[in-house]
Amino acid sequence: MHTDEYEISLNRELNHHQHVVRKIRAGLAQRQLRYKMDYAEAAKAVAAGRLTITAKELAAWQEDLEALPQWEQRLEEYRKALAMMRISAPQS
Repeated sequence: MHTDEYEISLNRELNHHQHVVRKIRAGLAQRQLRYKMDYAEAAKAVAAGRLTITAKELAAWQEDLEALPQWEQRLEEYRKALAMMRISAPQS
């Protein structure tokens, strides 16, 4: 059953998820540029004492890496749901 309210809600969730995915990707890219390495390399460099980074920053980097695929998956689910809703919408 299609209603405008469902479509509006799905669209709102889709927009929110797009925003979060962009924000996480930007943060990951910023860290990679700042430290000139990816997370795995940074973690090894910290353990070896070759890189000074706070434990909080390293943990945030790891959390973003773990969260990104989950947010991307939910984003895709909202895209599909919205597409299905638009297909099933009655034509005026």
